[in-house]
Amino acid sequence: MSGLPLDALPPGPRRKWAAARVWAAHRAPYLADALLTLDPVVVPDTEVTGGGAALRRFPADTGWHLHISPAELDRQSVPRVGFWVLHQLAHLLREHAARYPGAAAPLPDAAAPGADRTPDQRTWNVAADAELYDDLSIGWTEPPADPPPPHALGLPGDGLARRYWELLRARAEPLDPAVAAGDCGSGCDGQPRPWNCDLPPLPRTSARLTALETARRVREHLRTREDVPGGWRRWAEEVLEPTVDWRRQLAARIRRCVARTAGRVDFTYRRPSRRAASTPGVVLPSPHQPLPAVTVLIDTSGSMSDTMLGRCLAEVDGVLRAVGIGRDRLTVISVDARAYRAQTPRRLSDLRLGGGGGTDIRAGFDAALARGPVPDLIIALTDGHTPWPDDPPPRTRVVAGLLDPAGRTPGWATTVLISDEGPRAE
Repeated sequence: MSGLPLDALPPGPRRKWAAARVWAAHRAPYLADALLTLDPVVVPDTEVTGGGAALRRFPADTGWHLHISPAELDRQSVPRVGFWVLHQLAHLLREHAARYPGAAAPLPDAAAPGADRTPDQRTWNVAADAELYDDLSIGWTEPPADPPPPHALGLPGDGLARRYWELLRARAEPLDPAVAAGDCGSGCDGQPRPWNCDLPPLPRTSARLTALETARRVREHLRTREDVPGGWRRWAEEVLEPTVDWRRQLAARIRRCVARTAGRVDFTYRRPSRRAASTPGVVLPSPHQPLPAVTVLIDTSGSMSDTMLGRCLAEVDGVLRAVGIGRDRLTVISVDARAYRAQTPRRLSDLRLGGGGGTDIRAGFDAALARGPVPDLIIALTDGHTPWPDDPPPRTRVVAGLLDPAGRTPGWATTVLISDEGPRAE
């Protein structure tokens, strides 16, 4: 579809659009420059089924075009239009389209836009909207009812889209059609829409530079104000962290934890003390330096990549052998929604990993601590879309190898971000 420039609108609607953009910039000044990067495209209501109702959210595409229905622009208030502008910008900045975990959609039918969206697309749209809700609705006297807040969907607050996706997919009942009706366009899931225009997209390099500059403005805003929502703070930190080689980081963190553990000295009565001859009749203990015991928890939920898991395991195994941890001191436990049988493999090829369902890494920690004695080091390889124990495990150190930048790890764990695309930040 060939979209029309903003000048195709009459003066009144153009002024309303400008007012909505000013409202959005005032609402979130750290996003002001990114708002100017959006390219508004007018889609005539006669070309969309329902008189433009399919465009009531002013959906964006991955080329940073924002699609405007004249009828919806006239119907909605300035704050409401401004809200949707911020909402679509957030989908683009957080790269929800690139993170879409569902199956590819069929080509859209221009005669029935919206009807062609798959259940995966609808579920992901709801999940991504739930991630954005807290970051865009703070400060409203009456927050918009669309999209609904996470708690109205039975979801925990302050979550990420991938986690919400897993929770929604695990339910037996389908989504309420009214909740799943909202369409944020291909800017949310990367799948084609009938209203997408054939205008040149924003180059990927420009989109990346826009994200970097926006993240810097978030950080600058935080120096003088404390009104930046938590989701934007986390996003800015992820974008601005310097690049590092995850292999070196993972090796360094494991070596550090092993060195601290290996430095512990205990006493035992199993061997006679060297000073026994000087104290006849008194049994003295001898110093003993035990080898650290290491447990590796492997997240084997359906969202994990076998290739990356194999690569991570090989790195962990190589580091442990280099610092003198034999495989007899290494235990591997695979975890999805439950923990599977602990294994002490002589070779990595001997591992038999169970799983493929949901994710709850807490079951792995419980299993590691229940085996006894408590391991000196626990290495958790996960995408982070899982609940974590509220408190750190006692008498052990934890290194989390995070395979998805959108995942989360607790503050008490040492975290290394592992990327399949090359070096990435922690």
